[in-house]
Amino acid sequence: MNNSHPDQAVPAGPAGGGRPGARPPRRARRVAVIVAAFVALTGAASGTAAIAAPGHGPTRAVPPMRPGWHIVKQVRSGSFGGFTAVVAVGRAGGWAFGQGSVPTAWRRSGSTWTQVRFPGRANEVVVAAEASSATDVWAFTADGGQSRALRWNGRSWTVQRSFAQQIGGAVVLSARNVWVFGQPDFPGSGLGAWHYDGRTWSRVASGHGLQGGSALSAGNIWAFDGSAIAHWNGSAWSRTSVASLLPPRQELNGPMLTGIYAQSKDSVYAIANGGLEDEGGPTVILHWDGHRWYKGPAGNFGFGTQPLQQVSSDGHGGLWLPMPGVDGQRSYLLHYTPGHPLTEAPLPGGPDTISVLAVAAVPGTTNLLAGGDTHAAGNLGRNVVAVLLQYGV
Repeated sequence: MNNSHPDQAVPAGPAGGGRPGARPPRRARRVAVIVAAFVALTGAASGTAAIAAPGHGPTRAVPPMRPGWHIVKQVRSGSFGGFTAVVAVGRAGGWAFGQGSVPTAWRRSGSTWTQVRFPGRANEVVVAAEASSATDVWAFTADGGQSRALRWNGRSWTVQRSFAQQIGGAVVLSARNVWVFGQPDFPGSGLGAWHYDGRTWSRVASGHGLQGGSALSAGNIWAFDGSAIAHWNGSAWSRTSVASLLPPRQELNGPMLTGIYAQSKDSVYAIANGGLEDEGGPTVILHWDGHRWYKGPAGNFGFGTQPLQQVSSDGHGGLWLPMPGVDGQRSYLLHYTPGHPLTEAPLPGGPDTISVLAVAAVPGTTNLLAGGDTHAAGNLGRNVVAVLLQYGV
């Protein structure tokens, strides 16, 4: 990060923060299009091999393969098909959730993905997935208004709770410690923050309006609300305004926070987007160093919402940010290394024919899973194939 800290925000206390002004009227349509997208999971191997034919002289060293994103699973499920959420469980396990006439669930075992019975409903989309273990996996759905929380107990998927507003993000610490948060666009903005203790779901008053979420422990959770970042200390949510660090407000934009990732007690990242109508952007990385929030690098990239951004660690201090395109625009999967600019990762087929929506780090590695879809160049609804990708070295 920039050690000079040219821009910083001062904590505003529990009453600080707030939601940015009214968003452009096309925002709701952009979110609907993005939710239909899907990011692919890929994998690559690295190493140096020695190749020699018997009796043909010394060995020849082959350059190591560079890490990259590769498609590992393709599923055709209609013009709005795609994988909308992924989660890794250990090094060899994980889940991906597809969109079609009803949502589908796919279980990972090593390099194999197998569809598992899932109680999805028509017009429902899985917008987030989290897990604390192989027998405690959660999927959170939305259908344009209402939403549901579903849990895998190692044997089957069951519905745990239905909500009257739309879920945007969630945190799963254990089977007895789960948080869900709303999303910024109508009709989900009224959900706020709900907590599950293994028996009862309770709406937490100090969490009104919160979105997203990332946890370090039961007493150290981060979320956001428009232009404010919230912190849970185990008993209440407090907020810090970062409005001065967001992209500047213009006539046709709506600057807001779109994602958050808690790396350690002294390092938390938040993602901000200018929300320029039609194009989206610019994207800005904000960083908490344990004392203050600072503005980091920015890039002229698009929206990156699903409706909220699924930010992931890269396994060595950096971040991966999916930035799905809308209305046929280019999609990006951005990589951020502290102290360096945002960079665009090469994607299979190029940014005009793939939409990356969700990413998830594989614990204990620098490998990742991702989900989305491929489609005709510049046309999100033509030749759509849901894809999973993997990244590895």
